[in-house]
Amino acid sequence: MSLLPPSSVSFTLSQLQDLAAQYMLQSKIFGDHDRDFANELLIDFLGYAKSADKVAARPPEANSNTPKTINTHTSIIGPQTGNSTSGFSSVGKIISKPTRARMIKSNKVVPVQNQKSAALSVLSSSEAILHVENYNKDLDIENEKVINMDNVVQKYSDAEDGMIDTARGLLKGMKLKGAIPFSDFKTTFSTTKFQKGFYNAKEADIYSMANFTARGNHSQVAARLVNYYYHCKNPAFGTLKEQDDKDEEYLEVPNDHSAIYYQEFHFPSPLSVREAIVNIVWKRVSEKSIIIAYHPLLSHPKVENKGGASVIRGSTQLAILVTQLDDRTTEVEWGIHINFGGHLPKALVNSFVIPNTNRALNHQQAYFAYSIDLSDLNKKDGKLLGEILVYQIKSARKKGGWKMRAELGKTGVDEFLYISVAMRKLLLRFPWLRVLLHEISLNHVKGARTVSTALSDFKDHDAVNLAKGLSTIILSNTEAAAAVDHWIAQNAALEDFEKEYEWMRPFFVEIAQYNLATSNFGLQLRVFGGALLSTIDLVTDIYMTVQFLNTPGQEGYGRTNAWLIGLTMSFQILISYAQNSKKLSYFLQEMLFILIGFKPALDAYRVGSGAEQENHQHISPLQEMTFGKCVEVVFEAIPSSIVQIYALLLKKDRGIDAVASILVSASTISFTSSMISYDWDTSPTQRNMASFVYGYVPDKAWSRAVCFLSMMSLSFAHVMLQTLSCALLAVTNKTWLLYYVSGNMGLFFLYKIVRRDFYYYLNMSGGLRLFTGVLDRFIVKVLVDFTMIIHLRGSCEMGGFYFLVSILISLASSFVSSHIYSKHYEGDDKLDANTLQTILTVMSAIWITSLITFVSVINKKYLRTFYNLDTASQYSRKIVLNCREDQDEYKSGALTEHPDIYAAWGDELLKPWTLENWNRWEEEKPAWFTDAWIDNVPNHYIPYDWRVKYKKTKGRVDDPQMRRRSSLAQVKTFLGGEEER
Repeated sequence: MSLLPPSSVSFTLSQLQDLAAQYMLQSKIFGDHDRDFANELLIDFLGYAKSADKVAARPPEANSNTPKTINTHTSIIGPQTGNSTSGFSSVGKIISKPTRARMIKSNKVVPVQNQKSAALSVLSSSEAILHVENYNKDLDIENEKVINMDNVVQKYSDAEDGMIDTARGLLKGMKLKGAIPFSDFKTTFSTTKFQKGFYNAKEADIYSMANFTARGNHSQVAARLVNYYYHCKNPAFGTLKEQDDKDEEYLEVPNDHSAIYYQEFHFPSPLSVREAIVNIVWKRVSEKSIIIAYHPLLSHPKVENKGGASVIRGSTQLAILVTQLDDRTTEVEWGIHINFGGHLPKALVNSFVIPNTNRALNHQQAYFAYSIDLSDLNKKDGKLLGEILVYQIKSARKKGGWKMRAELGKTGVDEFLYISVAMRKLLLRFPWLRVLLHEISLNHVKGARTVSTALSDFKDHDAVNLAKGLSTIILSNTEAAAAVDHWIAQNAALEDFEKEYEWMRPFFVEIAQYNLATSNFGLQLRVFGGALLSTIDLVTDIYMTVQFLNTPGQEGYGRTNAWLIGLTMSFQILISYAQNSKKLSYFLQEMLFILIGFKPALDAYRVGSGAEQENHQHISPLQEMTFGKCVEVVFEAIPSSIVQIYALLLKKDRGIDAVASILVSASTISFTSSMISYDWDTSPTQRNMASFVYGYVPDKAWSRAVCFLSMMSLSFAHVMLQTLSCALLAVTNKTWLLYYVSGNMGLFFLYKIVRRDFYYYLNMSGGLRLFTGVLDRFIVKVLVDFTMIIHLRGSCEMGGFYFLVSILISLASSFVSSHIYSKHYEGDDKLDANTLQTILTVMSAIWITSLITFVSVINKKYLRTFYNLDTASQYSRKIVLNCREDQDEYKSGALTEHPDIYAAWGDELLKPWTLENWNRWEEEKPAWFTDAWIDNVPNHYIPYDWRVKYKKTKGRVDDPQMRRRSSLAQVKTFLGGEEER
């Protein structure tokens, strides 16, 4: 059954109750929830709560001879002037005559002069020119619609008002949490805040919802959306032939605010063709808001069943609310319900229906982005244009085989430059931009070069060298933003370019992200290089475990290794469950990757391809990858290495296979620890948020490579020295090893407790907070002692001063352990003193050489971070003080931490900031301003009026202190459950 009743059927309130109860039982969403609740939910969803009887008496499509007259406002875009109007241009500024359509006609979409290529010859063909003419005619049509929308008087029939009311109900229902079990639809461009959908396969009902922003006046946006299914689409979208072949018109245009349109959907055989008749009605609901309803009709005099029984009549209902946010931005709320008149395979829905829904959103956002003038571009526009360019390249490459990918990619670039108003203007000033984008689109890894040419003197060959540099820099970075940051810092001309055009950086980040994911060597080298090391390490550990189990007298070593491998996988599975418990299908997939040892590759791919944190997840992909690697090192790689060295020291016949396994483990540990430090330090997010800590890795490509290699060799030597040290002590006297480990760990714990910095910064309390603090401090101490991982010198982890102390203690213990072993161990299998001394000398030489190299190449101002005394609270305070006024997102992170972190300075710095900006956040709804974040904010940091509201909607209390949550509830929340209120 369909959630929305067919428009020709009348429903009483009792019948709606029956429908609601049946739906709830069939969907099994709410199990045995009572009939009244199901009724209330469905009534609210459909928007029939106040008009059920009216709906029963008056079908929406019925005509009325008693039109209603409403008075609307005088539009903000200006009064009418003949057949023209003053209004918003394509760039979002208030202008006088001529109209927007005529402006674009006067600035025709033509290729840049004196730049010839096969791609441009296609775009300037007679077919393309004809299409531009049709496109400009469409702009005239839309301009007339804008004039009508700004008319102060419009008359609506009862039937038209009914359609508008139904659209309101659909939008209202789409906003209800839990009304429908939405599953994630593939997102579109970044201006789409979300897009989700639901498909009832049994009844062939498809629901989709989205919310996105567009640049321009709300009347222009509304006119475009009203005309979307009829107008001649932009040739860049690959729909030129599709639109030119259509010989369709509106079936009827009853008045200035409505039209009737025919739709046809061609599905693969043996599925029947589906058709729909849609009445499009728009209505101004406020000075800055217009609602559009696409309402299904059962029939129309001009439509006959063209194919007889082979054509099935379906229905399309679309509700769009267009609201002006400011003088440059319009928000679009989009809700759609489609019923194709019968069951469709889910595979077809996923492969055809959803992508076409996405395409409609893509077209709208791209259209207005293409229309923005160069002088009006901002950072968000730059990100969107970068996404559109990538979309163009990918779409163009689908039009031919792999041998044509390079040239087709260039065609995609030219289509982008050819259509964008801003890019055409920019090319007149910087013609080499086209060459730059062509070369970047090839994504060939070649020798990187620093370009010293001034921006004003740039030529095509300079652009080629710049592009080669970016492709190579991508190899040394996990994040695209870090690669572009490196690229800009390395080339002075790009820094000048960014100073003039703020949109430039996010634009190239999107292109770099695509290249990183598709590079011949880039992401694949990093993913499979790291995964190969981890896999080889796992294979060698399993091999040695089997060898131990099959060797008489060494079964204990084998069992220990097996327990370590199992313990590591168990911790990784626990982390994966905590991350994905809200979607068990994701968790089961992750668990499979963990069990086959391929999780490191999956994590590296997600970070490298720019995957964002999903709604059901608790931490970002970078954090998840870091946690997973740390668990692998602490609970498997390090102890397994110690066990293998211990077993090797007790053998007279020391085989090469055991030595190889130890070296592979040390290499994997050093690579992992160095990559964690490198990724965090080169992350633009971390550098922007805490520039006083992150930034020691230099910007020059060669210096970065030397820095990373020196970190890796330094870590390798440190791993070998420390694992050998522990094994030597264990062989000599296990009790002495226990004394050393517990004394070293206890000293660190005491240091943190004395400084009141023992508890971790995460917002937990009670037993969970204590458990997390102990576990984190233990893991951090082990990692620093054995791997010298530089990232953990941070104030929230070990701290710079104690990081230095731990390194010195670790180095000293290596030589002390060697001395104790040489003096006190008397076994027949004792390692020769000269051999032991040679190993220590070689490792020490590598350690010292690597340290000198590392110190010589890093940015020297960060040396102080290796011995600073800041606590986590002082570190968080510095972040808040260093944030600019436009960096609310970074400041907001302080309030996700435990209140103890900001207790001493929160009232001074955070409280004035939240009280001053809360109203603005409620209006703008930034991405970080979520219910979860608000729940972390102390009540006295929230304005009184909002505190009263939250008491009702969020279960808040008047106590100025935050509500205490039980440890059990926190564990449940941490593992992905919902905390009971």
